[in-house]
Amino acid sequence: MKPIRILILRPDSDDPSPVDQSFGARLCALEGPASSDIVEESTFQSDDLDDMERQLAAWQRKISGVIGATNVSQSTRLGELAERMDLLCFVANNNPAVWQRRRHVFHIGLPSAQTAQAVAKLLRETQHRRIFLLHDQTEFQSRVAASMEAALKHQGMDAVAKAGLLEEDFSSLREWRPDLVYVVFSNESKALRVAENIRGHLGNLPLLFGRSLLRESFLSALGETAGEAWFVDMFHRSGTQSQEQEHFTNTLSAHGVNVATANHAFGWDAMTFGARALKAGQGNTGRTIDYLESGVLLHGVTGSCTFTLNNHNGRSGLGPTTLTHWYQGRLV
Repeated sequence: MKPIRILILRPDSDDPSPVDQSFGARLCALEGPASSDIVEESTFQSDDLDDMERQLAAWQRKISGVIGATNVSQSTRLGELAERMDLLCFVANNNPAVWQRRRHVFHIGLPSAQTAQAVAKLLRETQHRRIFLLHDQTEFQSRVAASMEAALKHQGMDAVAKAGLLEEDFSSLREWRPDLVYVVFSNESKALRVAENIRGHLGNLPLLFGRSLLRESFLSALGETAGEAWFVDMFHRSGTQSQEQEHFTNTLSAHGVNVATANHAFGWDAMTFGARALKAGQGNTGRTIDYLESGVLLHGVTGSCTFTLNNHNGRSGLGPTTLTHWYQGRLV
């Protein structure tokens, strides 16, 4: 069988999420489970979906699959193009809008509701019982906060969710006396401003950040004197890791990445799952999709996936979720 060729496609912006996803996918192709495959990379103008189509069209009949390090709207469009070009497509998004029941598209992000249930169970095991959820006014972060609020209340805890926070809101927040504030933001600069405001008005109240912020640039900005700060995480930073996770984190560390992010992991697993499926289907897209939809269990660093005809996300259970403490400049 001739070598399988896979394309990594990402926007040309300096947004760390697609950059990390692309890097994770590329390292997987070089030194991970997909190391025997030929991988190419291409970028497109981040605000131009037509340019994405042009870049992908240049690879027509030269590739068997595409890994999209792309946001929701980009991934949705990429799925349309992959179906038209008869390509296997893997992306990391958990938003159901990405799939739209196209057989060629598999999206492996951890659903927000599953993560929320896992985080709520972990918080229930701590002394924290009153959780204030402060979220960005984006569709995704609003959905994350709503899922989290419902999961916390289901666990018998008090929870309040609010978008943004004005100066006059701090008095009511202080009166509510939360045990912990979950800062549901993905934008680093916004999250830092929120954390600084909370510290200025409420002192060393424990803060929890989402896993999208668990990356070196944000940790560096947060500094060693951040007070009590926690992160939603998918890895045990010390202690037991799965064999897949250990190989993944060691590979990134060897390439200068000391804090493996969820985006690195999603890129790695998208490449792992896509390459394995294409090998099983011998590069034929139809046989590849049949293999994936057969219910085969695929293990990766982000947990396991079992795809079916009616489920191209493949996630079940609570997923690999833990809480990691940022203490004196170290992840504990």
